[in-house]
Amino acid sequence: MNYHILSAFHRENNARFLPLLAVLVLVMPGVLNSFAQEPDQSITLATNKDHYLPGDTVQLSGTVSGQPNALVGLQIKDSAGNLILIRTVQSDQNGNFALQFKIPSTASSGDFSIIASSKINGFVVTQTKTMTATVPEFGPLAMPIFGASILLIVGLFAFSRRLENFHL
Repeated sequence: MNYHILSAFHRENNARFLPLLAVLVLVMPGVLNSFAQEPDQSITLATNKDHYLPGDTVQLSGTVSGQPNALVGLQIKDSAGNLILIRTVQSDQNGNFALQFKIPSTASSGDFSIIASSKINGFVVTQTKTMTATVPEFGPLAMPIFGASILLIVGLFAFSRRLENFHL
């Protein structure tokens, strides 16, 4: 008698879990494939230089592989992590894109991050490039020397004017 009760319970519960099992079998390959990124789904980034001074213009170029005419979200962050620029550009039919921007004149020395994101074949792909901004450092004597130089030039100019007025 116990055998018949367990057998009936087993048949009823199998009927409930069969649709769930079918969904898992159909969905699982897509879920597993979402973790495996294809090699042709990438963004490459390049700048015209690796080191910049405040006020320099950065020429950024890049390529989105596997997706022509893609929208590319770009974020540029300074060395402190502050967002200094955010833009969206569109790649051409070959996946190429470009952007120019200036390093702020108030920039401090350090690494700037360029973060590019795009949707390629249904997957969001992100790439980061680092470039360096270098603020010229002046020693503690730079301002006094500069000031003394200006005074010397002004003094020599005034002295030469006096010599011009002095006639023998």
